[in-house]
Amino acid sequence: MNIPTAEKNKLMRLRAVLVALGWLASSILFAQPAHAQHGDWLMGTDGLLSAQQAPEGIFYSNVWSYYHASGSDFGSIESPKCPATSCTSLKLNVSGSLDEFVDQNIIGWTSPYKVLGANYGLFVDVPFAIADASGAASLEPVLSLNRGSLSLPSLQTSAGVTKGSIGDIYMEPVNFGWHLRQLDAIVSSGFFAPSGAYNSKAAVNIGYGHWTGVFGLGGIGYADADRTWSLSIYAHYLLYGSQIGRSYTLGDVVPFEWGAGKTLNLNNSIVKQLILGAVGYAQWQATNNEINIAPQSKAAGSAINTLTGTRSQIYSAGPSINLLTKYGLFSVRYYEEFDAHATPSGRQLMFSLELAFG
Repeated sequence: MNIPTAEKNKLMRLRAVLVALGWLASSILFAQPAHAQHGDWLMGTDGLLSAQQAPEGIFYSNVWSYYHASGSDFGSIESPKCPATSCTSLKLNVSGSLDEFVDQNIIGWTSPYKVLGANYGLFVDVPFAIADASGAASLEPVLSLNRGSLSLPSLQTSAGVTKGSIGDIYMEPVNFGWHLRQLDAIVSSGFFAPSGAYNSKAAVNIGYGHWTGVFGLGGIGYADADRTWSLSIYAHYLLYGSQIGRSYTLGDVVPFEWGAGKTLNLNNSIVKQLILGAVGYAQWQATNNEINIAPQSKAAGSAINTLTGTRSQIYSAGPSINLLTKYGLFSVRYYEEFDAHATPSGRQLMFSLELAFG
């Protein structure tokens, strides 16, 4: 069938608009892959006394968390394969569901040795995770150069994907804690190693597929001499390495945790303290994404520029209870996320147990 030249031009312009819209829709996942915790740092890990260094000696902490997000907070695209000459259509899909169970095993040592008045410590965090995702939540953007032109993510139509394995291990060889009368302070540095299962072509990954450098700074202020009223803040800066098998590097992020609590000293040989309070976290993307793709058209160039400048953010808050006993420190906390941009929004429940071995 012969199509008039004017109609052909209209179809080509419409096709270019659809391609650009598809790229813009995928910006949510470019700004941050659709994992439960919006990045490598599992926010909410530290709780009420987030900036408190562990007591001197060897310690073990187990942190269990369940995260759920669903609805239209996810962003992704489905696309048929584009031949060298043309691309037929795009299908946008922004709905999905994600459930993730994470069990963190943290083993560390706080030494009696001091540097500039601070106790030196270190620890390693070995997580295990199970993720169940469906819809857009099961997709990650995969960019590649195909026959000299820009290609979109391949078609992935899975009703649901469930995976479980060891996650990316976090090592913190630098941990300095100061302990003053009305203030505790901490400075730390570490890195995430890409030890978790990862496939650049897979829809769901437990590992994140990149190295990450981490720097931390925090403190706890006490409003009274008995240190029963506390306000804790702990901020980190994460520098992401390039994505393994993919042509982009995510922008740096700043996870921030806070906690405000009241400590009740109990006259009991088993239960020593009860701490009630509120906790929360936030995360902001501090730098632009880097996308190493050469655009072959103005539409693709405009889409890549938009993806590069899109930055994610998320906030959360909720209640928390800590119970210090002769057997260890127990904690339960709940987080409700809100005001998300370019990242999923959900809710999280966490339990933790910390044991000290003097």
